[in-house]
Amino acid sequence: MTDTGKALTRRNDPPPPRQGRAVPPVRAIVAGAICVAVLVLVILWSWDWFIPLVERRAGAALHRRVTIAHLHVRPGRVIVIGADDVRIDQPAGFENLPPLATAKRLDVAIRWWPLLSGGGLDLPLISLDTPVVELQERADGSRNYDFSDPNAPKGDRAPKKGDASMPRIGAVRIVGGQLHVMHARLHTDMRGQVHTTEASDPEGARLVMDAHGTYVRQAITGHFSGGTLVSLQDRRQPYPVDLEVRHGETRLALHGAVEDPLSLAGARLRLSLAGPDMSLLYPLTGVVIPQTPPYRVEGNLDYTAAHVRFRDLDGHVGSSDLGGDLSIDPHQAVPFVDAELHSRRVDLADLGGFFGATPGEKPSTAQQQEEARAHASSNAVLPSTPINMPKIRATNVHFAYHGDHIENRHTPLDNIDVLADIRDGVIDVHHLNFAVGSGTLASSGTFTPRGDAVEARIGIDMVRINLSRLMQATGRFHGNGVFGGHLAVHGTGNSLAAIVGNGDGGMTVALDQGGDISAVLPDLLGLELGKALLSLLGLPGETELKCVIADMPLRQGILGTRTLLIETGDTRTVGKGDINFRDNTIDYALMTDSRHFAVGSFPGTLHITGLLKKPSIMPGTETIARAVGSVLLGVVTPVALLPTIEAGVGKESLCAQAIRQMRDNPASGQVPVAGRPQRVSHHQARAAHRAHAAHAPHPAPTGRLSAAERARIKQVWTQRMKGQHS
Repeated sequence: MTDTGKALTRRNDPPPPRQGRAVPPVRAIVAGAICVAVLVLVILWSWDWFIPLVERRAGAALHRRVTIAHLHVRPGRVIVIGADDVRIDQPAGFENLPPLATAKRLDVAIRWWPLLSGGGLDLPLISLDTPVVELQERADGSRNYDFSDPNAPKGDRAPKKGDASMPRIGAVRIVGGQLHVMHARLHTDMRGQVHTTEASDPEGARLVMDAHGTYVRQAITGHFSGGTLVSLQDRRQPYPVDLEVRHGETRLALHGAVEDPLSLAGARLRLSLAGPDMSLLYPLTGVVIPQTPPYRVEGNLDYTAAHVRFRDLDGHVGSSDLGGDLSIDPHQAVPFVDAELHSRRVDLADLGGFFGATPGEKPSTAQQQEEARAHASSNAVLPSTPINMPKIRATNVHFAYHGDHIENRHTPLDNIDVLADIRDGVIDVHHLNFAVGSGTLASSGTFTPRGDAVEARIGIDMVRINLSRLMQATGRFHGNGVFGGHLAVHGTGNSLAAIVGNGDGGMTVALDQGGDISAVLPDLLGLELGKALLSLLGLPGETELKCVIADMPLRQGILGTRTLLIETGDTRTVGKGDINFRDNTIDYALMTDSRHFAVGSFPGTLHITGLLKKPSIMPGTETIARAVGSVLLGVVTPVALLPTIEAGVGKESLCAQAIRQMRDNPASGQVPVAGRPQRVSHHQARAAHRAHAAHAPHPAPTGRLSAAERARIKQVWTQRMKGQHS
């Protein structure tokens, strides 16, 4: 090759590389760094880095410390966020308690696309493993489940309502849940176990809870099985409810379904209640009911926006059947109860609790037994059970009740009709009426709170009550006669016994054509006392009772005597004295005047003293008769009673004729002529009683024996007893 060719060849050859100048491209370096960083991040990544942020946010929302051991996130179309060993501490002041809530594991699934697109929060799954919740409310009203800001002004502590709608929740799974609730003012300490059951269809899953403990000082157990939270929002599928509760001896069962529980609509529930006493339902229902005998009732339970309704009620209370409707408005400051009830057959003893007496044939609860023993051991003859004013003030009530037929061998009443209202503790009994044969026993009254007691105004009208029906309960007397009159009481006390024991008023009653007195008195007063009275009054057997008139004023609990007159075919008996309802004692004298002897000679005189429950009778002698004779002859002639007597038993009755004869001829010993009673309304009877009260002199003698009179009787009787032992 020529020199020229070699030169050209060297010119076309590439230049030799420079030593030490080889550097990778920048892009390669960046890409490599990113890859390494991603690899390191993947290897070292931990969601626990976000735990402090989550704890701060949760603690700020709940106003108490929140801790999480580990945080897990599984990305995807549905993001699943999990937290291990979740703990929510108690707020300030409750540090001595276990944590407010703990969970071994909490998982929440979130569909992120609806959230980003404005479709709301969609949670297809919430899962709790071994959740434990501790709730407490103290006697001062403080509670550990108050999530308001403790540092905010009192008026701003209530959580503000946002505009966010309820999240859509799919399935809720709970495994091994526990709940502990303590409430000091309710004297409640309950524990519950909660879990969910699995089902192939999510709509078939159930939420199950079993509870036990004490509620209002009574042992309680309960079992609940219902739909899960997803069922609450699905209006296409009714929410199933199965609940059974036993509280003391009270049993409650609720079964059925609710179409729209969030809107409180479409309930198809059957409620059953049973127990020894309906008054024990108050802690469970908040409704005040007087004491009753054992009961079992059931009916349909539903609710509207304003009322909870217990419809088509059917069951028994004691030996009485019970039906009707009951509604409760819980939205008022004081819950309002509207009850329209009826019975086809009713035993009046079952309603004893409404009058302060022990209901039923015998006590059915420990409280009733204690009250019955206390009443039996006391000297009281009227119901002495205290009125529970806090309970009466706790509920406003409109109450209507009708019993078609009263069945009780001890009760001579045919039916009962009641209409009453309770408003702010004031009880207004518009009427409490009984039919007795062709007659009526009509009563009304008001009871106004006065501290822990009530001021009572009670009126009772007895119109043409047939004596044979009145005595039918004894099973021995089958005579005739008509009974009528009026009774009024105005007093203040915390029981019926206290009201009468402090009361003013009185009674005016008459019995016309009473039949055989030897049958009437033993039935009315008891066999032994009745026979003793007959014997000591000197009344022969088979004596026809023509008329009984009693006009007895009540002054500060002492029932005195204006008039007590008993007319038979051969005798006239008058009485004077008093019955003291303060200490439940009697101090009374009766004297019989035979129409065939002079006024100074009495075939029968007696003095009744002692406790009303067990009085003692002092047999009369001629000496004692003369000692009290002047007192008894001073008894007011009952001419002013004529309007009341005519209204109660009729214008042509023997009693009315006897009064007219005494008015025209006070010394008359003629036997009244029989007449036919007139039918009079109870309004006429009350008007007649008012007319009598207006004309009767208020300062008239009460009929009480003076201390001198009692001393003279005692002296004569002591001398007689000494004579028997000498």
